[in-house]
Formats: sequence, C-alpha cells, structure tokens
Amino acid sequence: MSIYRLAEEFAAAAEDSATVAELYSLLEAVSGELGFGKVALVHSLWFRCPNRRLIRVDNFGEWTNIFIERNYYLHDPGLLACQRTSAPFAWHQIPDLLPLTRLQSGILAEAQHHGLRCGFTVPIGVAGEPMGCCSFATNASELPSRRHRRAATLIAIDAFREARRLLGYPQTLAAPPALSRRKLECLRYLSCGKTDGEIATILGLKEPTVRTYMTLLRRDFDVVSRAQLAANALRYGYISYDDAIPAS
Repeated sequence: MSIYRLAEEFAAAAEDSATVAELYSLLEAVSGELGFGKVALVHSLWFRCPNRRLIRVDNFGEWTNIFIERNYYLHDPGLLACQRTSAPFAWHQIPDLLPLTRLQSGILAEAQHHGLRCGFTVPIGVAGEPMGCCSFATNASELPSRRHRRAATLIAIDAFREARRLLGYPQTLAAPPALSRRKLECLRYLSCGKTDGEIATILGLKEPTVRTYMTLLRRDFDVVSRAQLAANALRYGYISYDDAIPAS
C-alpha cells in the first residue's frame, strides 16, 4: 500500500473514532506500519496539570513513568524544541533549535535505553489552547525514510484534530471585540508589564484616562484582572509573545 494512502485511510478511520482510546489504537497501529514502534500524542501542559480535558496517550512504557516521576518534562528538550519551530524535527536536530544543558543531553541519552533511540516530533498548536505535539520513535539506529516521516506528519495532524474533537475542543469563544487604536496601545503596554502611570507617560495621556481605558477593556473582554486581559490579548492575536516578552 502507498505510504500516503495509509495516511488517507488513517484520516478516514480517525474521523469515525468514538473515544480517545480507539483513536490511539489506530495511531499506534499506523505508526508501526510506518516503521515507528513508539508514538505519543500529548498536550505538553498535561505533565504539569494532568486532567481529562488535556491529551496524553503513549506507548512509551517505563520511560513515561520515569519521565513523570523525575520531572523530566520541566526540562525535556523535545517539548522545549516545539516552542522554537512550527516544523517537524528529528531528535538529532534538537541541538540546532536550542542549546542543550547537561541534564537535557542526559534525558535524550537515557531515553535511548528505553527503546527511544531515534525520534521524530511534530509540533501542533491552536491559538488559545495548550501546545501539543505528536512524537514517533524507534529503537532502530535510523529513522524511517523522508516519505515515511512526511506521512507521519499528516497522521499526527489528523490524530491531534480528532483528539481535540473527542475532548470537546475547540471551545466556543465569543467573537473578539473591536478595539480602538488607543485601546490596542493600552493593551499592548499592559501586556508587557507597564503600569497605568507608565502607559500614560508613554502615550502622552493622563493617568485617569488610561484607567478608564482599562475599565473599558475589562468590560470588552468580560474579565476582571490585568492578567486576564493579557491572556486574552494573546489568545485573540492582538499581541504576540514578542510584545509581551520583549527580547533583551
């Protein structure tokens, strides 16, 4: 069977899956046919805040227990690399995406002793939701071919989409409010930590005027705090992470 036909058949079967367990069974089977013995589909936030609204299914066996018990997820180079690129990457490419600490190099080396000798990760994210990824791994000395990895990428995207469906995503969000230029400016400076007084100085306004804008913004977004305003500014794309966390 054609590699891409395999991906198409997975997509069709995944759409009919009724539970995450059923979906994962399909994912595990197709990943094996592609030459990967191991596969994990996760929301990275699950490791910090496990709950049934987040995705985490894998067949990494004992390595999963070690990964959680030793808090490796706090430093895992694979999860961190997902924050540096939107493109799939082989694990041997991780040092090109972020400098590895001794601990991170150790995590990769230790994983090899648990059947995860070579790996391939597909970052997947949806604005306003936790970051996700799908990782395929093998105990072989080399990854499957480039064509196999491209098919795995399509399968990962479909698997994540269907897992979100089964868990009730996407959440229903209200339409983003239409904001004036001044409100957008206030929102941007708030999101990078400026006080009302500092925003007033930057924009050449009186501080009570800025406070009025903040009141209106909280009303626009139906929230009560500055932190919620910043979170919604990111969720709806009014600002980027570069705005909120400027490069030093």
